[in-house]
Amino acid sequence: MQLEAITDNVVETGTIERQSLQVGKPNSSKTVSVNRTEEPIHQRSRCASTPIVPISAAQSASIKLRDYQKGAIAQVYAFFRQGIKAVLLYAPTGAGKTVLAAKMIVDAVKKGRRVLFLVHRAKLVKQTVKTLRSQGIEPSVIWAGWQELPDYSKLVQVAMVQTLQNRELPPDIGLVIADEVHTTAFYKLYCEKVVPTYGGNILALSKCFFVGLSASPWRTKATEGYCHLFQAIVRAPYPQELILMGYLVRSRQFGYDGLIDFKKLDTGGNGDFTQKSMESVCTPVYNREVVKRYQEVCPERKAIVFCAGVNQALDITAKFRTCGITAECIIEATPEKERDAIFERFHHGITHILISVNVLCEGFDEPTVEAVLLARPTKSRALLVQMCGRGLRLSQGKSDCYFLDFAENFKRLGLHTKRFSTPLCPRGSKETHKEEEEIELKTCPNCRELIPAMLGVCPNCGYIFPKKIKIAPPPRPFGEILSPEQEKQVKYLRKYLYNAYWKEKKGILDLDATFSKRFGYEIPSSWCMDAIFQGDTKLMLYHQQLYLRFLRSECSHKDDHFSKEWISLMMYREFGDKSNPVYQPWWSILGLNKPTKDIDEIKSLYRNKCEHYANTTYGRDMLELLSLAICEALDMTIKPGSVVTWIDCPGYLEWMQPFRVVRVDPLTEQVELDGIYHPVPSSQLLTA
Repeated sequence: MQLEAITDNVVETGTIERQSLQVGKPNSSKTVSVNRTEEPIHQRSRCASTPIVPISAAQSASIKLRDYQKGAIAQVYAFFRQGIKAVLLYAPTGAGKTVLAAKMIVDAVKKGRRVLFLVHRAKLVKQTVKTLRSQGIEPSVIWAGWQELPDYSKLVQVAMVQTLQNRELPPDIGLVIADEVHTTAFYKLYCEKVVPTYGGNILALSKCFFVGLSASPWRTKATEGYCHLFQAIVRAPYPQELILMGYLVRSRQFGYDGLIDFKKLDTGGNGDFTQKSMESVCTPVYNREVVKRYQEVCPERKAIVFCAGVNQALDITAKFRTCGITAECIIEATPEKERDAIFERFHHGITHILISVNVLCEGFDEPTVEAVLLARPTKSRALLVQMCGRGLRLSQGKSDCYFLDFAENFKRLGLHTKRFSTPLCPRGSKETHKEEEEIELKTCPNCRELIPAMLGVCPNCGYIFPKKIKIAPPPRPFGEILSPEQEKQVKYLRKYLYNAYWKEKKGILDLDATFSKRFGYEIPSSWCMDAIFQGDTKLMLYHQQLYLRFLRSECSHKDDHFSKEWISLMMYREFGDKSNPVYQPWWSILGLNKPTKDIDEIKSLYRNKCEHYANTTYGRDMLELLSLAICEALDMTIKPGSVVTWIDCPGYLEWMQPFRVVRVDPLTEQVELDGIYHPVPSSQLLTA
């Protein structure tokens, strides 16, 4: 966690300087002055502060906090003690924003401070009230849709910004907490009414404190930021850190390029793509691809879908239903009671897929979501993080969440688990630290200067490079998009598999235990695909038999239940759905029902089959396999470690075939077999 002053430089708590801030100047020169007396309303008592729930109830409340939550709140309070009056607290999905807010509210109530908690979603009102009641605090609710009238005498006021902007502000507020501040702070109510009223025109002199909470504090417009409202920022752990701590499930990203013609998309005044242009590219054909890919990748997963518009949402809903999948659609016009009923059905699994437009991004907490389908493009990093955040919460039996991106959002904006910078100032401001980028370099042939590869003229000597024809990269096939941490883990896993087979450096039997101990979770089978044979489908049969022989040689008891299960798993990891874990001994490949010592017969079969497959179009695979078989057939030397078939094996021991040779006595020509307590004549054995 880091403490940052308004310039976003990291500072120590003891060195924070007091900041004076003129309110009502959201990146403009126009000052808004609401309270011309410059006397904060909280100093002019207009009604008795008589809480319905006594302060003692709040004092007895106990909120269990995680260590990083304690640290975040402690740093907010440290800023307050140093004279900072407005702090933005970044807490991503799963960090516990509601708990953080509840703790600060309880602390304020203990000190006799009145609190105003601002939200902009009905679901957030209900969540907040429920949490506060569990802590012994009965708040007043300022919301047109609430069943009771607000009581301004209560210590805690929970207000919907849309309602409060048309009503009188509650008096004597000592702490203002704005939830989802990336939205609430940009209502006129907050910057033109709440802050000037409770903070006065000079925020540094205010006796009221302000906290903004957000899981996605990024504005799409480069000219918008938070430095006109907040003086410092505190950061809770980032999503990837929370995943490593075990507070969020792992994220697995899949993408599909080329579905959207971005030339048809226009940018609106809010910095994101316009509704009209998005609807023009999210067509029924596009929707069909969304449904198709979902069915291919994770049809069993409970999913939510984010759409660009109502028509698209209705069309996707219909397409899912046509495929026999229970799906429901929820939009902004959906009545509150109907929404609650839909949420209830989705929670209990009656509805398998929930499709929405501008509804599920904030305040929707359904931990059982196992897949998130991004069926719309966006230029907003905040929106992308909000959409993806719906799928990361913990739930029983849930180890990860799939994110299917059909609009190249991850490619353009980055992975949602990434540690993005969170500056207070607008992106266009000189105070904002830009994220470091890896810039490819090239050498100027004239002066040998290393310069950025995209430059057409050398800034050192003026050399003009030949004009290059820009070639668009081909669409990426549908596949998983990995975070930097996952890329390292995949690289380790695939190198382990490769070296275990080709270089015999590592014991492949220890793979799962080693990976689990190192990274803390089980191996995703899809990460192993083609690690050894690199996806050469032309030699699929040959490679499968090679790998089967390798895996069997690693097992001490290759035909017991455990070994067979492990071999099947390893085969599936390498070859996927095309895996065939059935071992074929050399005589089976040559077309025999049982082994033979007749060399002439073996050679004849081999010659005939080679002639046949040498004249077929796709015979290379079988020719490689026949070569393997003849080598094994001719190498009939029985030695310790060899795998053999006992020709005259008693029926009650047949299930143990084939056997591993433990010891060979060349004088008596007797062989000791693993699991057999008496020697067997070598004449009765054939190498398997």
